[in-house]
Amino acid sequence: MGAQLPRHAASTHRFDFAVTLTVIGILATLLLGYLNKAQNDIEKVIVETELNNFRLSLTEYWVNKSLMNQSIDSKALNNSNPMLLIAERPENYIGEFSEAPGSSKAVWYFDTTTKQLIYVFNDGHQASYRLSSTAGRAKASLLTVGGLDLVKDVTEVN
Repeated sequence: MGAQLPRHAASTHRFDFAVTLTVIGILATLLLGYLNKAQNDIEKVIVETELNNFRLSLTEYWVNKSLMNQSIDSKALNNSNPMLLIAERPENYIGEFSEAPGSSKAVWYFDTTTKQLIYVFNDGHQASYRLSSTAGRAKASLLTVGGLDLVKDVTEVN
């Protein structure tokens, strides 16, 4: 006749089930943490890509003015709203405000008080950038032409 498998008590099966659920719970928690970090990293890359697009648009603005023999006073444009100079604004640009907009997330806006272009991340923290003249500066982005650049403000707003 066939060999009989030993029978285990019901409490042993419950213990095995509890251990299995605990391991699955721990793995799910770790996975969600890594997915959240990946999402934040992706959002940072998207913001950097948008900034480079803004810089390219500022370059296009400078080239158009140069082709028409119009001069650009880059010092006069310091701390102005760069969105007014570019041809196509991003869909998530919500305008000019004197204070942070309420519950908006993943949006760009220009703070008229601090004269900064600000991006509000999904997690609520903000990064701010200034339109600045590159004259007399030791470092500028590679996409800068015509003496204007979007530079990250040293202090990040939380």
